[in-house]
Amino acid sequence: MLSLPQASRDAVLERCELLDCDNRTVLHQMGETTNAVYFPETAVISALATYGDGSMIEMANIGREACTGINLTLGRDTQLTANEIQVSGTLLKLPASHFQALLAEDPAFKKALFSTIQAVLFQVMVSGACNGAHDARQRLSRWLLTMHDRADGQHMKLTHEFLSQMLGVRRATVSKVASELRDEGHITYSHGRMTVTNHRGLRAASCECYDRVRTAYETLLPAA
Repeated sequence: MLSLPQASRDAVLERCELLDCDNRTVLHQMGETTNAVYFPETAVISALATYGDGSMIEMANIGREACTGINLTLGRDTQLTANEIQVSGTLLKLPASHFQALLAEDPAFKKALFSTIQAVLFQVMVSGACNGAHDARQRLSRWLLTMHDRADGQHMKLTHEFLSQMLGVRRATVSKVASELRDEGHITYSHGRMTVTNHRGLRAASCECYDRVRTAYETLLPAA
């Protein structure tokens, strides 16, 4: 959860419902009214851009250091993105009305949320630059490292088709790169389950964007 003083944390927790969600669970659709905010514990959420042909591309992913609800924090109740579970696990659901009340009543909660906005927006900006500057191997390596960190090293249910959608590249490109990373001993995958087995090697295959985002999160959201 957000890095909060204990009193603020308790105020949030007493108003939350604990959920256990499978991957691909849709939490919000773009354009709908936001009725709840989600704080991941072991789950990871992706904020997705959706297009008329049904395709999706990930803009940011959210782990236990942050939460959804950027639009509510900024005074809008309409979803700017779709939100979907990408790594199954637990998360806390806070009704929008309680979220807005805490935002108005608790300066520490509001400060933590604005730090979260800074961190997530920085991730979005770096991801946009990365998509133009780096190749599919670097981008896939960076994405897998980020998910690995937030999933605490668990097996991840990730198909090549899904990864191609998240990265905005052809499925054949993902298959080629994933095979290379597997043959080099950085990952294993079988039947839609992928595991990072050599974090250092995968980090070398990635680009500097991974470290930039990780450093920003550690600075803005310490001890989350």
